[in-house]
Amino acid sequence: MRKAGIIMVAAAAAVVFAGTSLAEGLRVAIIDVNKVLNDSGSGQAAKKKMEARYEELKKTIDAKQEEARKIKEDIDKQKVMVGKEKLKEKEDALQAKINELRQMTQEGEREMQARQGELTRDVLKSVEAKVDVVVKADKLDLVLERSAGVIHFNESMDITQRVLALVDGDDKAAPEKKAVPEGKGTGGGK
Repeated sequence: MRKAGIIMVAAAAAVVFAGTSLAEGLRVAIIDVNKVLNDSGSGQAAKKKMEARYEELKKTIDAKQEEARKIKEDIDKQKVMVGKEKLKEKEDALQAKINELRQMTQEGEREMQARQGELTRDVLKSVEAKVDVVVKADKLDLVLERSAGVIHFNESMDITQRVLALVDGDDKAAPEKKAVPEGKGTGGGK
């Protein structure tokens, strides 16, 4: 029994040391994709397009809300003076405006989500291409997304600014090798 315990401890130690020696040659980098999306020229242009369309939709919805509010005010003012049939017509008109407003709001939300996905995809394609450039230039083995659970890393492993510069068209940043200096990208990240 004691012999089996010693063998298991030795096997576990061998696995740990084998894993460490493999990790020593591993070149790792970190990127904050959200920062690139938010700070890049193309990301900001996409955001401006979204904001402009949002404002258009908001104006249209606000106008419909104002129409519904006026109908409601008319109903409240004339409730006593108007007959039941006329009151019913106005209430039906108000309900139609409310339904139209609800539908318009839902369609606007769907459109905004679709546009955001589309614009984000376009920028992400550019980001992925620039990450590939940095990966090839630095011969990286692994790139981790910062928000995907990376708790700690050496700042020298961060390639976010290089990718951001490439996305914005700063080609002279590509040959620089400041993301993972020799001996720093060993996968430890602690």
